[in-house]
Amino acid sequence: MGGTEELSEATDVVIMGAGIIGLLNALSLAKRGLRVTIVDDVVRQKRSFKVGESFLVSTGFARTVGELDDFLNEECFTKLGVWFTYGMEGKKEFDSPAEWVIAPLSEYTVSHPSESHEDHYLYRMADDKKWFRSLTVDMQICRPETEDVLLKVVRDHPGIDFKDSARITDPGISDGAFHTVSWADSTANTSGRLRARWVVDCSGRNRVLARSLDHVAEKRELVDGFQTTALWGQFSGLEEEMFEPLWRYQDPDGASSRRDLYTLHLWGEGYWIWIIRLSGQRVSVGVTYDQRCQPPGKTPRDKFWEIIRRYPVFDGVLSEETLLEFRSYRNVQYLTDTFIHPRRYAMVGDASSIIDAYYSQGIGQSCQTSWHLANIIERDLKEGRLDTRYIRRVNRSTYQDWLIIRNMVREKYTPAIADPRFFLLSHMLDLLVIWSNGTARTRWCHWLSATGGHSALEDRRTAASRKFCERRLFYSNAPIWGWLPVASVRRWQGRMQAGLAERARWRVEHGERVAGTYCQISLTRPFPRLWRALLAEPTRTVDVSSTDYVSPREIRLGKARESRLRLPIGTWRRFSLVLKLRTHALALLIIAGYAVDAADTAVRRRRHRKRFASQEKLGAVHPE
Repeated sequence: MGGTEELSEATDVVIMGAGIIGLLNALSLAKRGLRVTIVDDVVRQKRSFKVGESFLVSTGFARTVGELDDFLNEECFTKLGVWFTYGMEGKKEFDSPAEWVIAPLSEYTVSHPSESHEDHYLYRMADDKKWFRSLTVDMQICRPETEDVLLKVVRDHPGIDFKDSARITDPGISDGAFHTVSWADSTANTSGRLRARWVVDCSGRNRVLARSLDHVAEKRELVDGFQTTALWGQFSGLEEEMFEPLWRYQDPDGASSRRDLYTLHLWGEGYWIWIIRLSGQRVSVGVTYDQRCQPPGKTPRDKFWEIIRRYPVFDGVLSEETLLEFRSYRNVQYLTDTFIHPRRYAMVGDASSIIDAYYSQGIGQSCQTSWHLANIIERDLKEGRLDTRYIRRVNRSTYQDWLIIRNMVREKYTPAIADPRFFLLSHMLDLLVIWSNGTARTRWCHWLSATGGHSALEDRRTAASRKFCERRLFYSNAPIWGWLPVASVRRWQGRMQAGLAERARWRVEHGERVAGTYCQISLTRPFPRLWRALLAEPTRTVDVSSTDYVSPREIRLGKARESRLRLPIGTWRRFSLVLKLRTHALALLIIAGYAVDAADTAVRRRRHRKRFASQEKLGAVHPE
């Protein structure tokens, strides 16, 4: 382009893209004492209600490195957990044969969204409140407002040069020690070059480096025909009475929970719907469907409304008149084979991989990769040591982690989802994987809370936590798997999911009913009473939720308000013990459930074959 070309500038790291991941990476690296230049034309960028509203473990990175703690506490919608439901098509009231609920803190009061996590007895007992918020308090964010806060933090940081009206014209990746990144600013009619040691691609679905450097892996790996499309909108004008009392779940003991205060997922065959309440009387509603099960409709918008209208519970809640924005991704899933390269470039966030929104893993996985990346870059630039072993570990484990997430959701898009036992066991297996790196997440959140992302503030304890998390902050390399190869962990998990799904599909196809299930699980009640589901009559729906092993008796019996409760000394010790036991106990439950499911289905198949043989024999003797 024409205009004035500036002289080359020197920097340590260039970040391409100033979305939420690019901004968090800029802060993460700048807080390590590195010079960071971030390039993106945000000045002329249209504000958009993007997906990625659910903050899970990523809140720790955002609260500390992103300095969003006050904003999240004061401006965002606190979510109580996730609530998964099947079988609501055509129903005017919630009457589901299968529900699975994960609530990090089971003793939340859930009558109104304004009630605070600060009233929770475990929160009051925690010495490090920010750590506890980072680890257990999930949030629903509105992306434009969140990115506005991050933009201000980035602009105010002295170690970050923000070219906020420019675009990268050539990433200039080289084989030498430095890259030469070219940029152009059409607003100021200027251009220039940046001499950088590292380049980090946070350009989102543009995937600049993955495409240009041949790291696109989906055509080699995702070849089983399973691809999904996502359609979503953000709506305004939501009132509390729109959800009451229809969306409330009544416990058998008389207590109640509000589904709308969770991230609610509604499953149908070949698709699922998310409902995420936000601040400012807004709600995000999306549909993700298997492309092999296309809903009717000429346009994406038609397909969206066709599925939404299958659910009368949305009547009076959603309408075209309150729709703020509608967007879609035709092909949701893609995968990169490399996240950090020894040639000193990296791809993070949607610039690398994305699989499915089901467990809200996109931002969380990206924040973890960003943290690993900051460790590697800091070590390289400050110690002169490019840790290639660490790079290989991140690439190998993160790649398998994304495939593990794909294993979690793939079978749920099949007719197996109609089987309540599959719904329960499949989600239990997912939770085992998610909880498998609970120890690493706990120590990671401690490191983030104690240092705020500043490695210079490390002490002996946090340094040990960083070393542990560098090895274990992955699903596929979590402590529970021992020294199993990460690919073996993924293959084992995929075979378990496939086995559960194959048996469930057979039961559905042959009219073999199993008991319906409701299960709520949390940090203090982590052991579902699985035997109830396996032994119950097929016509029943049973509550298999765990006993709470931590909360004081007065709370369990509803005889004391938490604000007035004098907590027993052993409460925190019981909580620590339950946290240590939960993953191994859940693993034993899953193995037992898997074995009983296999044996029970084998017996049903044998009976079915005998009935079929008898019918054939009768048909031969008495032909029609």
